[in-house]
Amino acid sequence: MKIYEDLRVVQRRLGLLQYLVLATMGGLGAVFWHIQVLRGHYFEALAEGNRSRAVPVAAPRGALRDRNNRLLVENRASFNILLTPEHSGNLDAAVEHLSQALRIGEAPIRERVARRQPLRPVVVKADASFEDVAAVEARRLELPEARVEVVPLRSYPLSSSAAHVLGRIGEVTDRQLQSAEFADLEPGELVGQAGVEAAYNRRLMGHNGLRRVVVNSRGVEVAEAERIAPQDGPSLTLTLDADLQRTMERALAGRAGSAVALDLASGEILGMVSTPAYDPNRFTTGIDAALWSQLLADPETPLLNRAIQAQYAPGSLFKVVTATAALEEHLIGPATTFYCPGYLAVYNTVFRCHRAAGHGLVNLHTALAQSCNVFFYQVGMRLEIERIARYARLLGLGTRTGVDLPQEAPGLVPSPDWKLQLFRTPWFAGETVSVAIGQGSVTVTPLQMARLAAVIATGGRLLNPHLVKAVGGTPLPQPPPTDLPLHPETLAAVQDGMRAVVNEQGTGWRAMLPGIMVAGKTGSAQVVAHARLARGIPSPDMLPHGWFICFAPAERPQIALAVIVEHGGSGGEAAAPVARAILAHYFHVGDAETGEGTRDTEG
Repeated sequence: MKIYEDLRVVQRRLGLLQYLVLATMGGLGAVFWHIQVLRGHYFEALAEGNRSRAVPVAAPRGALRDRNNRLLVENRASFNILLTPEHSGNLDAAVEHLSQALRIGEAPIRERVARRQPLRPVVVKADASFEDVAAVEARRLELPEARVEVVPLRSYPLSSSAAHVLGRIGEVTDRQLQSAEFADLEPGELVGQAGVEAAYNRRLMGHNGLRRVVVNSRGVEVAEAERIAPQDGPSLTLTLDADLQRTMERALAGRAGSAVALDLASGEILGMVSTPAYDPNRFTTGIDAALWSQLLADPETPLLNRAIQAQYAPGSLFKVVTATAALEEHLIGPATTFYCPGYLAVYNTVFRCHRAAGHGLVNLHTALAQSCNVFFYQVGMRLEIERIARYARLLGLGTRTGVDLPQEAPGLVPSPDWKLQLFRTPWFAGETVSVAIGQGSVTVTPLQMARLAAVIATGGRLLNPHLVKAVGGTPLPQPPPTDLPLHPETLAAVQDGMRAVVNEQGTGWRAMLPGIMVAGKTGSAQVVAHARLARGIPSPDMLPHGWFICFAPAERPQIALAVIVEHGGSGGEAAAPVARAILAHYFHVGDAETGEGTRDTEG
């Protein structure tokens, strides 16, 4: 009986041992399956990485050149210090040694390592100095995970000149990596972040190459097994004229504002200036956080491309729209007159003309030349807001021009429906009076105003402004201009008034050029109410923005311009001289002095 009981105990123990052995074998099998099947490719790549390395070879971005083949943006050779964490036996020690050798903090290195893709090197320091390169090369044995790579670096020889047009590059952001456009890129890669660099980023990037190198047990390169050459990005030929661009920047130097010049035959942008600007060279290797914060907090907003992103009240420039609408609707003719006593009372509200004594009896020609507010108050009341808004949109306002730059602002053409939807209040007649002279809620961009001048100059052709002429030497097709349904008589009357603005002692006389007939329109966009200005001497930031648009020569127009000087006062005083300097360069006319006279200086 005891023998039988002893055998049962042994059998239970043997059964338990068998289960333990089976469980152990099953667990080992699961682990082997996980390692060899599920993660087989990873460990295969890791093993291969211990023997060889795939080193990407960056492709130089395509160069940017102006319409005369002058170099605007290029690439230069630079050194990057790279770290491959998988080849490090002690990553913390490697980071510490690199931090000391390169004289940078450990935190930025660790942050980059945390964002990296597996088996990919991390750029520890871009555009390293010769001292940095020497420090890393001298430590090759103790830092086998670090190496030096020669890469092309974006260079902007013109510094801040045309910065908003050309744009800048920077490391792809986490948010961009989540979008389809950048899905195939890796953290640390450089992409266009503004301007042409961003709009044509994929064309400019080219295709990276590859070097497959064999390394020894310490991670030191001993041979090159394979090389795939990178494909450079194609160069872009821009519509800009570098000389004209510099002239425009000099004309606006020291003042915040913008200027845009359009070729009337093609819609090409000959020059586009936004001041103040920034130096894109400071972004090529990753901008310092403190400097970035400083740029963002700068009240003068140097990162803003005022030509397409700033939205201003057009002031008296909008009278061109009001005049065109009234002529097309046969509400007035060139001979129609209104009396200007210096003000107009509308529903117990008094609207002032810029000349307190009034202009007397004026027709369209004189009203445009002298920028008479009362004339256009009367016209705006007869048109009413719906027709004003319809013609403003027809002339390209309230919508993006489609220029090949990112983040273009649309501006705003107000209407009763817009106000009711946004503010839940009806439209009032007094608001129409304000909109008729470009005040109130209406806003525009300088590029839209240059295109408005082009519409009048070309007899009703709505151009498609663009900045790129060719990609890799191949012309880039552009959509044709839109022919607007405007009567020739309408355009002739407005052209006649714009010629008078400059050449018949009008408000834009400071834009006169010897031998060149310039047609234009001045404008002043209020930033504070007139009542506040009348209380005393205004501070500079309370002065109106000064506008001027024009085209020349008036008989056979070649170029259209829009200029705005922020807080410059009247357009005739602030913006017209800027336009004159630009046109003098374009037409190779000496900058002769214009005699002073008893002329209006309203904007």
